[in-house]
Amino acid sequence: MFIHLRIKIHKFIINYLMNTLFNLSEAATIALHSLAIISNTEERLNVNRLAEKTKFSKNHLAKIMNLLVRHNYLSSERGPLGGFILNPATKQVSLLEILEAVEGKIDVFQCTITCGSCYFSSCLFGDQPKRFTSEFVNYLKEKTVADFTLK
Repeated sequence: MFIHLRIKIHKFIINYLMNTLFNLSEAATIALHSLAIISNTEERLNVNRLAEKTKFSKNHLAKIMNLLVRHNYLSSERGPLGGFILNPATKQVSLLEILEAVEGKIDVFQCTITCGSCYFSSCLFGDQPKRFTSEFVNYLKEKTVADFTLK
């Protein structure tokens, strides 16, 4: 019984951590990948070309691109020769800033059981969720879309 419970708790912890710490929304993924692609070209890219390259839905891509224009990461132009181009300052913006513009502030994992009412003498998670989040946030702070090149 104890081993079975331990395995279930272990699976729960792994699933919970993977679902909350490293599960970026499709919107965040679209924003970061699209900006990195656009930063690697001098020409304007429209939603159709971006959708071909990324395989994202044109509708969702258009929605996210408009959000990035509103946040002033991109400039857009309508028409047959239109599309999106990176605003020069965006090359210096961290991935964290872009991610938080799309997703909101990144929260550090919080156990659903408050420490005072926990039934264990030490936290099952230790400081791992906080450490993982901190490392990921630091990575995002250090990187910009200009750091990535196309193959």
